[in-house]
Amino acid sequence: MKALIVDSEEIFRLSLREVVAVSASFTDIIEAGSEHEFLAKTAAHTDLSLIILHPDSLSKQGEDWVKLIRRLYPGIAIVTVANDTHVPESRWMGTLTVPRTASVNTMITTVRRAMRLPTDNTAGHYGKVKAPDLHATSSNDFSRFQENIPATTTNEGVDLNRLSYRQKQILAMAADGLPNKEIAARLNIAEGTVKAHMHSIFKVLGVSNRTQAVIRYGASGKPMGPNGTPSPEYRASAI
Repeated sequence: MKALIVDSEEIFRLSLREVVAVSASFTDIIEAGSEHEFLAKTAAHTDLSLIILHPDSLSKQGEDWVKLIRRLYPGIAIVTVANDTHVPESRWMGTLTVPRTASVNTMITTVRRAMRLPTDNTAGHYGKVKAPDLHATSSNDFSRFQENIPATTTNEGVDLNRLSYRQKQILAMAADGLPNKEIAARLNIAEGTVKAHMHSIFKVLGVSNRTQAVIRYGASGKPMGPNGTPSPEYRASAI
């Protein structure tokens, strides 16, 4: 069985991977962080058994995406993750809905219900399940990424001076674990502007996702100050 997690926040996708992995015997857990990735993954994988969808991560109405999923995969198990804990399940066309703040056991139970698997003993069986160890997961991702970094990529090879002052601010905040929405609020800019800057950062650093960009940032050896403020010695090159 294959599962697809659709969420724009990478840290949340990492958490859900851990949850999905212990919920059922999935052979592959796939991720999509944008509409483009979502469409690409659904085009490449025709045998999905479960989709966990955070509708607010996609620009169009969430109901439209649920309709699309059901056309592509009739009978597939769908779990929607809602920001608002008071949103009625009827809005998501009968899919199982959980709040973004749901506990690990609640999410496991919901996944198993969606998959029509027994849940009677779920609480007891998974009662000792701890929240996903994001530090360990990130460390594993870091190790895998390091193995794939070309030999020519060293600390000296990571030139953050190619980034604008604003891009350096955003990258520093991303390295602190702030989501795009929080970064936008702190810098008083639109969330879409943050996303556009992030894509530009990916291109400049030669990476394909947020985690890799943060790793490159850490490898530069030139950290910034609090809230993404460049250190004094770093400001002159940012202008």
